[in-house]
Amino acid sequence: MPNVNYAEDIVPLSSFRSDVTRLMSQTRQTHRPIVVTQNGRAANVFLDVSDYQALIDKLDLLMDLNKGEKDISAGRIYSTDDARRIVAADLGVCV
Repeated sequence: MPNVNYAEDIVPLSSFRSDVTRLMSQTRQTHRPIVVTQNGRAANVFLDVSDYQALIDKLDLLMDLNKGEKDISAGRIYSTDDARRIVAADLGVCV
């Protein structure tokens, strides 16, 4: 996702309300988030749904990798043969 363009991507809530259609098009075209301010402070971030989904997918992957690293550090690892035996036993299949 491209960085925020401070001149175009930070808007007060009143401008956001009056220009939401154009801002929706802008996020789809530029893939930059819109930062909406309220009382002079950042209040919300407005993203195109595909960019939001990409962020969620990346976060999920990073969380899975982190869990895997913790499992390795804790010694919770199995050889391929052990994993096959465990899965086969769970499924009631002989290996």
